[in-house]
Amino acid sequence: MNSKFITLSGALLSLCLAVRVYAADDQHNHGEDQDHGHGEEVSAHDYIGVYMEIPEEIQHMIGLKTVAAEPSPVKAKVHLNGRIPQDVEDITEVYAPLRGILSHCPVALGMRVQKGQTLCVIKAEEGQPESVITAPVAGIVIAEFSRSGEPVDTVTPIRTIADYSRIPVNFDVYEKDVGKIALGQKVLVYSSAYPEETFHGEITFVSPRIDETSFTLKIRARVANPDFLLKPGMFVRGEAILASRKEHVTVPSYSVQNLDGVHVVFLKDEDESFVPVEVRVAYRDKERTIIGGEVYAGDHVVVDGAYNIKSKIMEKEITGGCTHGH
Repeated sequence: MNSKFITLSGALLSLCLAVRVYAADDQHNHGEDQDHGHGEEVSAHDYIGVYMEIPEEIQHMIGLKTVAAEPSPVKAKVHLNGRIPQDVEDITEVYAPLRGILSHCPVALGMRVQKGQTLCVIKAEEGQPESVITAPVAGIVIAEFSRSGEPVDTVTPIRTIADYSRIPVNFDVYEKDVGKIALGQKVLVYSSAYPEETFHGEITFVSPRIDETSFTLKIRARVANPDFLLKPGMFVRGEAILASRKEHVTVPSYSVQNLDGVHVVFLKDEDESFVPVEVRVAYRDKERTIIGGEVYAGDHVVVDGAYNIKSKIMEKEITGGCTHGH
């Protein structure tokens, strides 16, 4: 097999990295073996499917690391539009344990509280010690029925706490997608208020009928909201995830790079051999990306250092020959 030598120039730690390159397809060796560094314009796309040898000492210097691709079913999606309802599903009424007068309440309406945090102190009847009322659950105080200095009893709530750590979201499903929706199905939720965040949930209710006004199926999902970022009344987008029998693999999202408009991963072939491989993105979130193509479970792809390699290719700092005479 014929070989070509190219260089990843010194912008990486002022190094001139000699990279041995050869085409993956032998048919390129017959009449097509032209050095990219001599009179021919090179695009980043030209390096897809081309093997590069990167010495181990250089790998250590640039912090290059790899991980194994993992098997995963491809996930098709049904796109949804929805809104978080104003009503809260998880509310807790807080009662006084005895009759008395509210001495003071350090937690105001609208404040977030932790379980066990002091809500109010009750001055009991004469001869009895003060009683401290603590929050039985974590959440936000959404109602107060008694204020400092007012009498309280054991049958009227003094505060209401809403738990927004799991929040309901109502979605509309178009009729063409009704057959793809089922109870327990996983849902991803996105808000324009937090464009970098993905919220995870599952469908808990599917209406038995089509709405006569919107001609859509009404469904509800329960969505994890641990930081209380999602608020009642917000409009959101959703994706109901459909599992398929077709097997793909999943890799860390930052291992997938865009090279001249093509998604690639840098596949480790041997200890010092790497190749940019074109992949199809089936599904992507902040942490993981499901891909199809010539990458299989167990293959090692570059994670740390992938962006550096891609950047040098895009900056055309990979050129024929080495500036130091290689």
